[in-house]
Amino acid sequence: MIRATSQTERLVLFGAGALAREILVVLPRLQTLGRAIEFVACLVDPDIAAADRLQDRPVSRNIDDFAGDETLRFVVALGEPRARARAVERLRAIGARFASIIDPAALIGASSSVGEGSMILGHASITADAHLGAHVLVNPGTTIAHDNRIGDFATLSPGVHLAGRVTIEEGAFLGTGASVIPGIRIGAHALVGAGAIVIRDVLPRHTVVGNPARILRRD
Repeated sequence: MIRATSQTERLVLFGAGALAREILVVLPRLQTLGRAIEFVACLVDPDIAAADRLQDRPVSRNIDDFAGDETLRFVVALGEPRARARAVERLRAIGARFASIIDPAALIGASSSVGEGSMILGHASITADAHLGAHVLVNPGTTIAHDNRIGDFATLSPGVHLAGRVTIEEGAFLGTGASVIPGIRIGAHALVGAGAIVIRDVLPRHTVVGNPARILRRD
């Protein structure tokens, strides 16, 4: 039980699925390091099938339940970039403020930065002078090398490996185990398939798969 104080973060998760449960696994480790977090509730869209409670906290379907409460901080626990961006837009409309969740097991260089609302899970590694935007999802086992730029709402699935000077633009999604060689740019809202080896730039809204990665579809 956390005793609420003026320093306690009152956390609401937008989403009540697997990613929400993964974030909840991180909270006790953060608390061990002295970050006081009280998990208050989950919020889901009205048409989403979800249980009424998660870890004995309510799952709300009404965003107005949280409007005007300046003590709350939100994390959008949705893995798909477009869904995450839509949720953030809705939350901003009610004046929401956002928290970042960074697993203590992650390694982040002092010269790197992580934007608000981002989620860094498990044994991710972010080295020197890498900069992550807002509401980025970095899954366990991901490597982000020096001088990378990760745009807002990008998703890096488990085991993604980015060499140096890679740019991932807004809303791009990299599947499990994808690897990107140095200096490559992945365009906005592009999709890189699981296990792909990217050796050329990927245009916005293109899907690439394979080794070496090749175009599968243009959206």
